[in-house]
Amino acid sequence: MSGLRVASGHLFFFFAYDVGFDISLPQASRLSEASESPGLAGLRPVPQHLQYRPKPLLLPSGAVELRVETSTVRLEAAVKIFDFGVLSVVLCLPVRDMPWEEFVRTALLLAGEPGIEEAARGIASRLFERIRPAVTRPGFADIAEDYSVWHVGVFSPEMTGSQALARLPQDIARLLTLEQGVFSAEALPDILRGPIRYFENDLILSEWNAAFVYDRRFQDTVEVLEFLNVQMLELRFFDRVLHAAIDEMGDELHKRRNLLSLLHDPYETPLRKLSEIKMDVSMVRERITNVLKIAGDAYLARVYDEARRKVGAERWEGTIRDQLKTLEDIYTILNNRAAAARAETLEMIIILLIALEIVMGLLRR
Repeated sequence: MSGLRVASGHLFFFFAYDVGFDISLPQASRLSEASESPGLAGLRPVPQHLQYRPKPLLLPSGAVELRVETSTVRLEAAVKIFDFGVLSVVLCLPVRDMPWEEFVRTALLLAGEPGIEEAARGIASRLFERIRPAVTRPGFADIAEDYSVWHVGVFSPEMTGSQALARLPQDIARLLTLEQGVFSAEALPDILRGPIRYFENDLILSEWNAAFVYDRRFQDTVEVLEFLNVQMLELRFFDRVLHAAIDEMGDELHKRRNLLSLLHDPYETPLRKLSEIKMDVSMVRERITNVLKIAGDAYLARVYDEARRKVGAERWEGTIRDQLKTLEDIYTILNNRAAAARAETLEMIIILLIALEIVMGLLRR
């Protein structure tokens, strides 16, 4: 590869954090001085309605310096604030006239550097404290979702997307998998399957935790991949919430009724909690699904669908659907038990009233 250079490009690192149920964007803007994100740049001929609804806020956050081996790397930082309770931190290393081997090496070193996530979490945590009054049910969750995008705008000497894939298969595979070794002839085609091209001089490949983007007009592609990372965070967060709810409601199913159950409805609290959880998950799912519509852009839709398939979003969504179905079943069982308990209590009250009437009648005699 001697002589091949990246004339222009970027190394992007995305980190998404859940900080609450809802964020008031106008209030968060006043508290943090963040401005409305430009959203999709519309660099390709697409319908004007393809855009965030509502647009997230964007807050430039200075620079982050990381010590990697014997050198210091300076990354540009920015945060997006989404109204459904997510902060997305973007750390970016602009690249100019860098040897290709150094580009690959730097990307893999930074991807494996623990300090990069610590820096991103610190940025998100400090911003969260500033905008906390704008957050409904605030809470900085301890999970994070990360994704990396290795962007090349121009190679020197220039080459087409097909030529880049044919010439650099091992290096591109390393960037996609974050692995350092040499891939076998059997593994390589599987890693590099599903390349997406729009023009001759572009190429996009994605894997479960990284994507390689060779494109001068890269902004919208990177924007879509960042948003997919946000969606994956929320899927993981839903999974955790629903799993905990199933465990808790499973315990409710095994509780025995006692005499105090005659004085209050023992199923009122768990039924209310179940209803709230189902409503919360449904509302947030609806919002993250509808906040960015790209169906009118065939190219971005292909990028999104392929990356979504690679990160396993459908499996996560299937798991969440199953968990919601389980909670629905538990809700039905508890609701039936509540109805039966109310009927039993009513019967007991009627029996007691009849007995009381008999006793009062005997006493009057």
